[in-house]
Amino acid sequence: MGPNFRASPWERSLRSAAARLAVVCLLLAGAAARADHDPFARGFDAVPLKATPAQRSGIALEGARAEPAGSFRGALLLDYNRGLLALKLGDEKLGDLLPYRLDAHALFAWQLHRRLELAADVPFTLTQGDGFQLLRDSLNAPDFPGAAGVSRFGFGDVRLQPRAFLLLPEEFPVGVALSAEVRLPTGDGGSFLGERSVLVAPRIAVERAFGPVRVLGNLGMRLRPQHAQYLNLYVGNEVTFGGGAVVNLPDVGRFTDVQAIAEMHLATPAAAPFNFRQADSLKTPWEVLGGVRAHFYGGWGVELNVGRGVTLGSGYGREELRVMFALRYDELFIDSDGDGVPDSRDRCPMEAEDLDGFGDNDGCPDPDNDGDGVTDGEDQCPNSAGAKADGGCGDSDGDGVPDGQDLCPYMVGPKSYDGCPDTDGDEVPDNVDKCPDQSGPPEADGCPIDNPPLVVIESDRIRIKGNILFETGSATIQKQSLKLLDEVAVVLDRNPELGPVLIEGHTDNVGSDTLNLNLSQRRSQSVMDYLVSKGIESHRLRAKGFGESKPIATNATALGRAKNRRVDFRLIKSEIETPARTVPADKKGEGDAGKR
Repeated sequence: MGPNFRASPWERSLRSAAARLAVVCLLLAGAAARADHDPFARGFDAVPLKATPAQRSGIALEGARAEPAGSFRGALLLDYNRGLLALKLGDEKLGDLLPYRLDAHALFAWQLHRRLELAADVPFTLTQGDGFQLLRDSLNAPDFPGAAGVSRFGFGDVRLQPRAFLLLPEEFPVGVALSAEVRLPTGDGGSFLGERSVLVAPRIAVERAFGPVRVLGNLGMRLRPQHAQYLNLYVGNEVTFGGGAVVNLPDVGRFTDVQAIAEMHLATPAAAPFNFRQADSLKTPWEVLGGVRAHFYGGWGVELNVGRGVTLGSGYGREELRVMFALRYDELFIDSDGDGVPDSRDRCPMEAEDLDGFGDNDGCPDPDNDGDGVTDGEDQCPNSAGAKADGGCGDSDGDGVPDGQDLCPYMVGPKSYDGCPDTDGDEVPDNVDKCPDQSGPPEADGCPIDNPPLVVIESDRIRIKGNILFETGSATIQKQSLKLLDEVAVVLDRNPELGPVLIEGHTDNVGSDTLNLNLSQRRSQSVMDYLVSKGIESHRLRAKGFGESKPIATNATALGRAKNRRVDFRLIKSEIETPARTVPADKKGEGDAGKR
């Protein structure tokens, strides 16, 4: 009808009677679905699909990749939904009983153990629309049972979500995790903010990585000991499905760790899956979500997601529009020096804090608290400055290595190189480097290797003539080593029968055992990730760090330590029929080695 049409009293009475009859039909349909249930009981959350509080996951999808033990995530998420519960007369939609809702979620996740995470969600509805006057007007019955309005705000159901990691994706082709979500009935079910009783939602999460793309899949259930109903809408046990992908994107300005996410979620009644003959009573919610997230300052990041229900009209689990915005903080607990201060807050991540009660929060050791030149171990008054002690040995070049221990007393160099510089940056100090101006591996005394091949397949390994070089104290591969890794990728690609290949990370003995083991593991994983990015299937590769436990040369000299800092490619299983295969002479690269 047009905007200026005025119905006669007789027509209005007829429409009112038709509306009353429609509601009676709704109640009869609900009774047929569940004869023993109160059609006005309510007692279910009008927004059944929630954002996950878990780390390394999607928007609402769970992943199977674990963070290091001690890692933490906190987030404040705003979730806006429009068109939650529709009121229809036959095929005509009269409007929405819940036209909109804005929820705030305080999300937390803590990695208790490498294989166990505990997450939680504390929700609060900031505002929601009340369209129940529409029902009362349609029936011309102000006191109609069950037509009471809803609260404008209030607490929702608190969620607890432990997640156990059964198969880790870095160890198996497919990662598998078990999430056991529990929703406590802390919300107002009469206002559609929560459930009537405890809801248990177990689900299995699987994950597989394809280079920068992580594919996620979830299968689970929502189990309600007490089912809920409103008019003809019946909400009971549901089977849930979900699938999607997380794609790593390049950094954009100050935004780092940029990711794009796309997801699909589907739920259907367990008693009658995909029963479209009773679609008015037994809903099959279907929803799609997409978004982007990034860090902008340290562990601080933002996330924006949008979505809607896959349907022609809005309703339960099929909202007309959904927008989520989150401010999040992620702290990845990597403690390279083992001093209890995570690298993200450690000003000296490769030097352990001395924990003597003086400046212990920055992660840097303070060997001389009072700055008087007498180290704390020899200072009778470590916190009160006294006369500077004369060690009897000067430091001519000022590099911190006393002349009595400095093999290059008039040239600045680090202590790990016995005080000598490394002009060409190949980790072989100039005093023992036969080619100090040309980069080369330590097994060639620092001189470049010009005779191909640089990568050779042997019976038990893939041998590289060179070392993989990393940035000091990190797992970042230096650009000069990427060409050598590209040749390794070519060998693996041309020999698909090779593998699995164990990528071994090794260090020298400078630093603690824990530090060296952690660093070698991260470096071997970094090499594996690079080969995967070059198209090598991850199931053909393994990464393991051995720290300083397997030296191939003495650690008493700088050259020997350089040889011990290495990456090896060992064949766990091979079907090689000839003693050696080589890369063609036109495939050459440069060397590498781990750098502390």
